[in-house]
Order: sequence, then structure tokens, then C-alpha cells
Amino acid sequence: MHETGGKNMRKQSKRKLTGIAVLLLSVIMMVGLSSCGEKAKEETEPANVATTPYGQYEGKAKENGVLSFLGVPYAKQPVGDLRWKEAEPLEKSDELLKCHEYGNTPIQVSDEFEQASTTKQGEDCLTANIWTRDISGKKPTMVYIYGGGYVSGGTADPLYHGENFVENNDVVMVSINYRLGPFGFLDLSKIGGTEYEHSRNLGLLDQIAGLKWVKENISSFGGDPDNVTVFGESAGASSIMRLMSSDLSNGLFQKAIIESGGNASIKHVGDKKVDRIKQSQYVAEKFLETTGKKDLQGLLELSGEEVQSYADQLADQLGDDLDLTTWGCVPDGYAVPYDVYGNISKGSGKDVSILIGTNADEINYFNLYDPDLEKSLEEEYQEGTTLGRDFSKNKKCADSYIEAKKDDPQKYTDFCSEYEIRQPSLIFAEMQSAYNDVYMYQWAWKSQIEGLGAAHAVELPFVFGTFDSVTAKRTAGDQLPRELSLKVQAAWAAFAAKGDPTIEGEAEWPKFDQKNRDTMVIDDSLWKVVNDPMPEGRNYLRPMFDVKIPEAK
Repeated sequence: MHETGGKNMRKQSKRKLTGIAVLLLSVIMMVGLSSCGEKAKEETEPANVATTPYGQYEGKAKENGVLSFLGVPYAKQPVGDLRWKEAEPLEKSDELLKCHEYGNTPIQVSDEFEQASTTKQGEDCLTANIWTRDISGKKPTMVYIYGGGYVSGGTADPLYHGENFVENNDVVMVSINYRLGPFGFLDLSKIGGTEYEHSRNLGLLDQIAGLKWVKENISSFGGDPDNVTVFGESAGASSIMRLMSSDLSNGLFQKAIIESGGNASIKHVGDKKVDRIKQSQYVAEKFLETTGKKDLQGLLELSGEEVQSYADQLADQLGDDLDLTTWGCVPDGYAVPYDVYGNISKGSGKDVSILIGTNADEINYFNLYDPDLEKSLEEEYQEGTTLGRDFSKNKKCADSYIEAKKDDPQKYTDFCSEYEIRQPSLIFAEMQSAYNDVYMYQWAWKSQIEGLGAAHAVELPFVFGTFDSVTAKRTAGDQLPRELSLKVQAAWAAFAAKGDPTIEGEAEWPKFDQKNRDTMVIDDSLWKVVNDPMPEGRNYLRPMFDVKIPEAK
């Protein structure tokens, strides 16, 4: 799930009815007796049909009162000649689409711990899913961006289904697919010319296209286009950090919930200067070489499955090269600023309030892939790397942290958690607190699965209430405290509604600032505010990061 670690340790006209006829029709629709196959221009719009300039969408009502619209296209599908091009807007239409099933998951690597990779896949994956209690009103809107290291993930994963959240909270929830791996991050600018100059960051540009669609159309589903909260975990959270630093997403969302993001191209003291665009072009040239094709046309003739297969081969070839990131966001000055944290420090995301946090044992997640994780990380550490990232020029700082935790049996795993996720997240929070409201949490509830603790992504079943999903059972356990889920959902929904995660009737959740660093520690039976929890990482490792924290206004 982590954006950098998976490979190395690892998508009419209306005729008015009047008076009692309107009331009668509404009642009939609410009890599910309507027939929705007719086009809306022939009758008043049913309660489960949303009308937008791009089509009419028939949703499906559940007994719990939640209306779901699944597999709604938010852009033209990137197939044929549109492969490796920016998503194009839909054409206007009055066609009625039945939106009862999830669309195709983006083509991706196979991963037994990523259930999205077991769902139906295809390049025609640019779809959204919407859950709402009704299509009237202007409810807070929450848009989820999944993680998966930019190589896996998808909205059809049962872990991310929004029905339970909306049943418990009066919001509109949206999830969007975006292209992954070689479909979303293959830089063909040198091979295909200027027509493909933005192919290196298509996955992020897909997210922006999805947010634009939400801005323009969510009012038809009962959502407020001027009260949008994006939320995401891991690579989804890192995507949000990048979106906040980019002019392309200005005005598309007002709030953000950033779960275990970190890293988003943060700079470290002593980093080797690397031209990431030239690097990404080199990866594309190696990809072309791997396929045996001669040019772009040859690549376009490959099937989607062949593209992914060759990408897997290339990742294996380049996997040990610390200077290369095969798939992922590339700072290019267009979709991704050259200095994400530098932009945030200067106020690029000043109009966005955030709820941000990390889990106490982030990197324990990779125990799922490597039972000897601590030993593996210790071996990497001695070489001056962690999860394939070179920190050798800052090893004295790292050594001081390890010495301070010498009696901790998972000190190398903790170091990796701090370096990769926790400190970058704290730095982001400190920067953003100079411009807008910031709320901080630390997830302390420990998984029932041995060796995981409060690992990366363990909070997700509680956020979505999807305890029956395979991923929930594999990462969190079987008998999970549902009361914790209800409380987490209430806090997330409160933040989406009013920009403050304080739950009505509960103790105040104070704002985070650069001085006190007030943090809500989330556990099963007790939530408590702690001033600067787990300070060792900040005390010993902060000098490793090449950042400037702006003074609070």
C-alpha cells in the first residue's frame, strides 16, 4: 500500500406534475415501486435517477436507505488512441445509464494483499462511485483516493465501499479510479513527442479530472460542490499532498484528510541531484526495449495485459537500482511541482484545512510480505538504505535514533516508519498550520494479527465500516470493535461537514500547531489528546530533512 515500499519489500426536458401527483409519485418511488427504464424526459425524474449534462444515471436503493451509483464514467475511457493521454471530458448526453455495478478496476500487478487486483480489470477504468441518502439537498461531499503505491488498488475493493459510512453519516461519498503503473506513469514524452509529454503523471491527472467531474456534477446527487473533502491513505494521501501543492487542483476541494501519506517527494539533506524527467524517460526507453517494439505505434498495438506483463518484467530488472523509481509521480512542474513541500511551505495549499495522521507502527504492514522484516530492515540499514531509499549521507542522525532505541526489538522498523511516513507527515502538518487549520491524529489501536500492531492501513476497515472485507480480516482481524468504527466515522464526517473533527457531545479535538503539536491518540476504549507523542523521531531525525518550516501567522 505504501507508495515507495511495495516493490522493494515488496481506478430532457421535464414535464411538471402538480400537487398531489408529485407527492404520490415521490411516495411510490421511495417504496421502490417505480420502473426506471424510461428516459427522464418522459416523466418527472425518479428518486434514484440523477440527471447531469453528461447523462442520466440510475442508482440502486438499499434497504438501509443508501442509494448507490456505481461505475459512473467521469471521463472518456483511455482506450485505443487515448491510451497514455490525458483524460478527456465526456460529451454531453441525455442517455440513461444503469449504474448498478462497479466499473473495471485499473489493470495492475497481482498482489494477494490487495483485493482490487482480484476484481475485473480493464483500461476502461475511469469511473466513479457515489453513495448518498437522497439526491436532493447540499450535503458535505467526501471523495476517496485509494492507495497502493501507484501500482495497485481500485474502488471495487470491498474495503473501500462507502455504503456503511453513508448509512451512519449524512454525507455524499465518492470514490474514483485512476490509472496505475505503466498506464498511469509511463513517460512517453521522448518516444511519442509533445502529444505525450504529460503521460508521466496520468494517474494524478486522472484524479484531477475526477475532482473536476465532482465539482460540476455532484449537486445532482445531493452533494455540495463547494464543500468537498478529499481523503486518502498511503499513495492516496501522498496524492492529496501533491494536489494541494499544484495549481491544477485549485478550488476543487476545501478540506483534506491525509492518512499515512508522508514522503510525497520530500527532500533530504545530501540527496543526490537526479533529473527525474530524464530518469522517467529512461524507464520508458527500457520499457520499449523490454517489449521488443520499435516505436510508440508498436506499444499502442499491445494488449493491456501485455503492457502489464512487460511492466512487471521491467520492474524486476530495475528493482535493485536505488536511483530509479519505476512507476510513480514525477516532479515535472505541471501535474507535480518540482518541490511539493517547498510549495506547501510557501502557502500553495493555504485555502485547505486538513486532518492528518499516521499509525504508530506503520512499516509493520510489511510483516505480511516478510516474516523476518526487522532482520531485513537491519541489513538494509547497515548499507545506508531503508525500503530501497538511500540515507547514507545522514547515517549519523539515524544512528543516534537507533542508539536511543537500542532496547526496542523493532527499532529498525520504527526508524523506517519515522523516516518514510511519520516525519514527512509531521513536517507537512507544521507547514500547513502556518496557513490554515490543522488537526492531527495518531492511530494506536493494534491489529489482532500477530506482528502488525498499529500498522499501515489498519484503520481503513474502521473508516469505511467494511469489517467483512477480506483485507479487513487479513490486516485487522475478525472480531473488531464496531463502536470504534462509528466514532472514527463520526469524526471524519464532522471534519467534512464543518472543518473540525470534534464529535458532538465529546471532548474537544484541539487544533495542531507548531508549538504544542496536540494530537488525538485513537484507541479502542479511550481517545486522548497528547502533546507531541513519540518525540524521538522528531528529536533525532528531523535534521535529515531538507525543509523550511514557515512561521505561524
